[in-house]
Amino acid sequence: MQNRIYNTRAVIEAGLISALVVVIMLLNVYVPIFSTLGTFILPVPITVLYIRHNHKVTIGAVVVSAILIGMLYNPLSALTSSILFGATGVTLGYCIKSNKKVSTTIVLLAAVLAMAITINFTIYANFIDKTGVIGFINRNIKLMQESFSMSKEIYSKMGVSSEQFAPIEKSFELITTDFILKLIPAFLVIGSFTLAYINYFITKSILKRLKYNVREGNSFSTIYINTRIGTIVVLFLIVGLLLGKRNIAAGEYITNSSQVIFQLMLLLDGASLAIYYFRNRFNMSKAVILLILIFTVSSQISMIYVYAGLADMLFDFRKLDPYRRKPIEE
Repeated sequence: MQNRIYNTRAVIEAGLISALVVVIMLLNVYVPIFSTLGTFILPVPITVLYIRHNHKVTIGAVVVSAILIGMLYNPLSALTSSILFGATGVTLGYCIKSNKKVSTTIVLLAAVLAMAITINFTIYANFIDKTGVIGFINRNIKLMQESFSMSKEIYSKMGVSSEQFAPIEKSFELITTDFILKLIPAFLVIGSFTLAYINYFITKSILKRLKYNVREGNSFSTIYINTRIGTIVVLFLIVGLLLGKRNIAAGEYITNSSQVIFQLMLLLDGASLAIYYFRNRFNMSKAVILLILIFTVSSQISMIYVYAGLADMLFDFRKLDPYRRKPIEE
């Protein structure tokens, strides 16, 4: 009898969650101002359902939501959106229910998001946009070039000389289809981790308001790159260089993506190290620290943070790496 009551409650809640997801999805489609926020809110009901019940009930709700969205809007859009919010919600629900560490949750969520984004982009480029991956990239490069030409014409009429546009024009010359294709792996990794962090932060905030117990993440000043992770990325870089010397196409993809990922990792580590010292050694306020970071990270001297991050990875100035901590002598 108790099991029957539980099953009935699960079915009712799954139905309500499915209806809520459909409403949010339709708002996401028809209300432009809601679209960005709605993308991050969609996984939250799925996460709550997983925490309250199990993966079978949750996946069932995702499938029902996809069918309803397909009937009310568009089957392909229903497929792509349900893959994204379903995978995100189920992963978050599993990690939170299992009380996983925040770092573990972010890594698992980033991996799932990377797969979901790849599937969604492939479906969109081939079946919705119908130009394929190469055609989609070419069209967007053309749009960027046209936008730049229009901007250049407007600013030229305002008195801006051609010499001032020269550095920007050189940067645009580098943006080719081949260049973007070789950086897709890096964009995918960086984008997946960024979305994973944002999704976790938003979901955590909402769940805490709903009185659910969710682990708190560490502050930005405790971010560090341990030597094991750094070594793995450097090994990928070396493999890419070796393959490139043998004229194997995959080598350039691995090399370019590894360079971008490694540099961004060091930049984050260096910025975190700077915040730590600004706050703990110089007692600066958060507002002053934020202003310093905004003006320095977005300028040419941002490489200082990269070098600082490399030094911190090698010497562990803040003693955050658990693999380097000496055991306490009894």
